[in-house]
Amino acid sequence: MLDISISKKEFGNKIILENINIEIHENGIYGIVGKNGEGKTTLFKCMLSLTPFEGKISFENEVLKSRKVAWCPTEPALYEELTAAEFYDFYRELTSSTSNNSKMLFDVTENQLIKNFSTGMKKKTYLNAVFQNDYPIYVLDEPFNGLDLEANYILVQYLKEKSKSSIILISSHILEILYANCESIFVIKDKKIENYQKQNYQKIQGKLFDTL
Repeated sequence: MLDISISKKEFGNKIILENINIEIHENGIYGIVGKNGEGKTTLFKCMLSLTPFEGKISFENEVLKSRKVAWCPTEPALYEELTAAEFYDFYRELTSSTSNNSKMLFDVTENQLIKNFSTGMKKKTYLNAVFQNDYPIYVLDEPFNGLDLEANYILVQYLKEKSKSSIILISSHILEILYANCESIFVIKDKKIENYQKQNYQKIQGKLFDTL
């Protein structure tokens, strides 16, 4: 269903990713882990056509189009002079969404300027905007950062429901959440990627920190 093939991604003369192959055939939640600087965000940007690379990424036997992918970066960019409600409208226009979903995942004061929000409220606002529409693929880069315990629980439960009809890729340093909810986890290290199934999750930390 989703086929990611990156033969090479480099910045200048530095190779970031090389011979990356990911095949995902079923809907579900899938983890992407690696230490800082290993290329997790770069991989996501390749999927979204935000950076050039050598290779091909396809979905349902066609070149993956960015409009099929919901994207939440680690630090979402919001227009802070807008209210939350105005940002939701702006995001719908930006993504040409026809959704009129008035029920938001998180409770956010919609008539308050975003610049007055805490880091967690800003993240909730952005996620609310993203989840206004349904996508076949969701790419979430450190989505739990900045959220409190209850918000993380709400987000995980929501993603579990969405994963019945969508592919969800999550990058996170909170391995326990990935272990509990992912169908499989891809580990990026030294420009390469390795897929771990549930029965081998206990080997991931050894792989990451060279303790195997």
